[in-house]
Amino acid sequence: MNQDAAPTAELGWPVGAVAERLGIAAPTLRSWDRRHGVGPSVRTSGNHRRYTEIDIRRVELMSRLTAQGIPAQSAADSVLAMDASSIAQRLDGDRPDVGGQRGRPGGPVGPAGLAGPAGTDDLAGLAEGSGPTGDVSDLVEAIVSAARTLDPRTMAQVYHQVLRRREVGRAWVEVFVPALRRVGDLWEEGQLGVQSEHLTSELLQSELRAVMRANRLRVAGAPVILASADDEQHHLPLLALEAELARRGVASLFLGPRVPADALVSALRESRPRALFLWASLSRPADEPFWRRLEVVDWDLEVVIGGPGWHDGVAVPEGPVALMRVSDFGSAVRLLATRSRGRLADAGAPQLSEN
Repeated sequence: MNQDAAPTAELGWPVGAVAERLGIAAPTLRSWDRRHGVGPSVRTSGNHRRYTEIDIRRVELMSRLTAQGIPAQSAADSVLAMDASSIAQRLDGDRPDVGGQRGRPGGPVGPAGLAGPAGTDDLAGLAEGSGPTGDVSDLVEAIVSAARTLDPRTMAQVYHQVLRRREVGRAWVEVFVPALRRVGDLWEEGQLGVQSEHLTSELLQSELRAVMRANRLRVAGAPVILASADDEQHHLPLLALEAELARRGVASLFLGPRVPADALVSALRESRPRALFLWASLSRPADEPFWRRLEVVDWDLEVVIGGPGWHDGVAVPEGPVALMRVSDFGSAVRLLATRSRGRLADAGAPQLSEN
């Protein structure tokens, strides 16, 4: 490094020194500065722009986010919204201890190491049921950022990327539910308009339906019926469930939100399914009137209920209708997939998330 590139407390780092230090091409750094505002923040007495240490940390985090496939503008929005402490926590918290050193196994610390296959593998390798930490929370923030700016292109890209790298169930639990909850919280706090919430939901519906279309020729067998309780408007969990079942080759029939009880019973009588999944996020009556309508069922029917709206101790009338309750997405998928093949097994119950 030459004398001109040597940083001082007053002058900071020139772009060439940052490129050398982080292993990022100088044209890339200039592009991020020009297009997205992630760049040097101080000037010398000669009017030359220089990177401070926090500027470099922003660039480092920007590099990691874009390496995961998050669009540059969404990555920039995220890092620019963070303070120095949040950036340090994000960078340092995502690097496991290796031989007493902070860093990725098998690679250097910094963007050059994070941008390669190791970072991509980490993104796709989270265990089932794990929470939105590290790479996953970056994806959640990218969705929220796109909701803030009403950016459908970026949001659709993130949705598509998540579904390409994960099973639908893991995508739903790890990324989509936390993002939907975050957008909903911001709307309730008045920080987002209802248009942002609608965009987030509508685009996710489109991507989930694309999964179903892509797997339509793979499904086989008698379909299980997926329905919401009457007056229930939150149906995204059912779309996610339908998409995951389709990915597994399980036929299902989703009747949409707010299906009147009479219409649901008619659909049951016409199709005579082995299983019905009934979703409720809104509180249902303790004496659920729908169960009395099932007295017309004269074949073996398993009713699987999910969602936080159901009371404890729910019971159906005596007869060929059996009732099971599940309390997580994976249990619902396993039970319905098993039932579609004519072999009912206890799914190990724990509710689909309420979003």
